[in-house]
This record gives sequence, structure tokens and C-alpha cells, in this order.
Amino acid sequence: MMRLPLAAVLLTAGVAVADDAAAKKFLKTLEGSYTPVSMTRGGESAPDAFTKSASFVIKGDTFIVRFTEGGKTEDKAATLVVDPDQKPAAIDMTAKDGPEAGKPILGIVKVDRDTVTLCWGDRSDKAERPKEFSSTRENKHFLIVMKKAR
Repeated sequence: MMRLPLAAVLLTAGVAVADDAAAKKFLKTLEGSYTPVSMTRGGESAPDAFTKSASFVIKGDTFIVRFTEGGKTEDKAATLVVDPDQKPAAIDMTAKDGPEAGKPILGIVKVDRDTVTLCWGDRSDKAERPKEFSSTRENKHFLIVMKKAR
């Protein structure tokens, strides 16, 4: 009687390890320094000055946004969790500090050579993962297209 639950545990543990390996490999693919090509929130483009001053770094499972505002450079860090098996690949970002610390934002990600596209839902309503890479006034999504620095 006890063999079946143990077998089920061993099987699901094997799946978790495979998924973990795929996630680690995907995070490795994302690693690097990036400059934004475009940033949109709720269908509105971010101001040019902000886009030009922003940069992104992905190292391991950490996503760092660096921006300059009022002559002061600031870094904001978040932890990433990815699931490359979902279509499109899922990416969740959880701020490490500030008022949003510990609250994950559900998103999707795609990689096309040296360009990475990220799309996150707006956490203020209900936490829903975007289904497509779009940012409109209706869906309130954040859409970032960024290029890897060479």
C-alpha cells in the first residue's frame, strides 16, 4: 500500500528536477546587460529621457533595473522565476525591496537572438499572466523590449 505514494513522490521529484534544470538553462540564456529599445505601460510609451537613462542586468535569478532620475542613479532589484515550458515562457518578478517587496508580478518572456521582450501584468487589479506581448490602455500591461549589450 505504501509503495504507490512513494513512487508518485519519486516521479514528481524527477519532473521537478528536470523543470529546474530547464529553468536554470533559460535564466543562463537571459544573463547579460541590456539597454531598452522601448518601454510601454498601458499603451503609453515611457518618456525618452527615462528610456535613455535606463539599463537592465540579469545575473542568475536577479533582475536589476538601473535608471537615472534628477541626476541620481538608482538600482532596483528583483528575483526572477521562469518556466520555459509554458507557451509563451512564463517569468515572474518579485521586488527585493520597497513597497512592492515580496509581491510577485506575473509575466511572459521571449528571446530572439540578442533581443528580449518582457510583458508583465499590472498588479493593481488582479494578478493575471499576460497571454500576448502587448500593452494597451485596456490591459494595462508593461511591455519592455531590450537589446543585449555586446
